[in-house]
Amino acid sequence: MTDGRYIAWDTSSLTGILSAFEVVQGALKPVATWSLSLETSKHSERLLWSLDTVLQSAGWRIDQLSGIAVGVGPGSFTGLRIGITTAKMLARTLGIPVIPVSSLAVLARGASAWLEDREDTGSTRILAATDAAKGEWFVLSGSWKSVRECVALAEGDLPGVWGRGVREEVIPPEVAVEELLAKLEQNPDACWIAFGQSVLRYPDLLKRLPQARRIRIEDPELHRVQASALMRLAFEAVQQGVVRSPSGLRPRYLRASEAEINLQKGRILPSPVHPRGGKS
Repeated sequence: MTDGRYIAWDTSSLTGILSAFEVVQGALKPVATWSLSLETSKHSERLLWSLDTVLQSAGWRIDQLSGIAVGVGPGSFTGLRIGITTAKMLARTLGIPVIPVSSLAVLARGASAWLEDREDTGSTRILAATDAAKGEWFVLSGSWKSVRECVALAEGDLPGVWGRGVREEVIPPEVAVEELLAKLEQNPDACWIAFGQSVLRYPDLLKRLPQARRIRIEDPELHRVQASALMRLAFEAVQQGVVRSPSGLRPRYLRASEAEINLQKGRILPSPVHPRGGKS
């Protein structure tokens, strides 16, 4: 894929974002952005309306799109289903590909881009965290350089797509802090930065880390996913050819949903029509 018009959105968190961008002669051209709401439950009501608003702002028709980028998580199960289902539906109808983007990578890219102006950025350790409920965090961690090399969705060791040394996992916040502390002890010269709404909710946990080596965020908006970061990751994915057919688009939950857990434990039947092991 080369030049074209693209729409991107992420509905993995309370702050949904949409953006429109063009790829013109291999360069990124931002066109329009839009914020959804602070209520994930409302994404289903506002996503299509917001999409129409962004298209009108860009002066585009929907049949002029070359692809759709979408945040695939981790994050809210409901929000992800809404965003991904909408992307698959539209992409199939329009006959265009989809671009899967890690929602945590979008969050991390916003702050890592802010760090570029600092002279001591190279060895900085990054911790991006969002609420996974059940006393856990969705975490992306790694060095600043590795996070900057992340493109779209993690795909094993495919070169140019996911920087080595970057981890996405669902873990208790105490474990996330211990892992970061261990990395800092290995490199006494490294600074650290932590961001995301979950980090704001647990400020006392971060006191276990060396405060003299902390880089504090000056812009509170960096604790949320940024439309500019989503556009940049989607653009880089287009350049790398990280695209999928709509049928290949999957949410990145990192752990099973409550319904899947109950099904595995036999608490619910696999079908409302046929009981487990039954025949029609």
